[in-house]
Amino acid sequence: MAGAATITEPTTIANVALTVTRGVTAGWIAGIPQVLVAQAGGRVLGIRERADIGPRFIRRSAEHAGRPLSASMHWLLAGVFHFEYAALWGAVYALPVERLGPRRVPPLLGGALLGGVIYAAAFSPLGAATRTGAERATEERPARESVVHWLAALSFALTNAFAYHWLRERW
Repeated sequence: MAGAATITEPTTIANVALTVTRGVTAGWIAGIPQVLVAQAGGRVLGIRERADIGPRFIRRSAEHAGRPLSASMHWLLAGVFHFEYAALWGAVYALPVERLGPRRVPPLLGGALLGGVIYAAAFSPLGAATRTGAERATEERPARESVVHWLAALSFALTNAFAYHWLRERW
């Protein structure tokens, strides 16, 4: 009977794979409202063009690499990058939440913490978008742009957290 119990119990690798799969799925789900919320926020604040963060980041990164790209390639690569980082952040959220226990990390708390980490990784003085010049330095950035950045980070993170917890209950 001990052998039968071993077969029915998922292995650690299977648990990690399932956790990462749920996290990636939650990240992909969260990537859609993130764009919509940032665009809406930019429009309301009168800086809709500043909400096009991805294409600007790709353009600046390509310039830094000495490989300028066409505008259509900025948008195409920004779309790919967007869903890849959404998948990454979804997995980054899922792994520690599973480790701590999903009942111990409420989605609102986990999402808010993830939003702060994403903001720091992208838009802080050490963030990738700021360091590449895709976004202005924090001391030069108008408050409206910071609001759009926070909207992008928090809308993604909160949607990701709630989507992950929803998926975990069902999958």
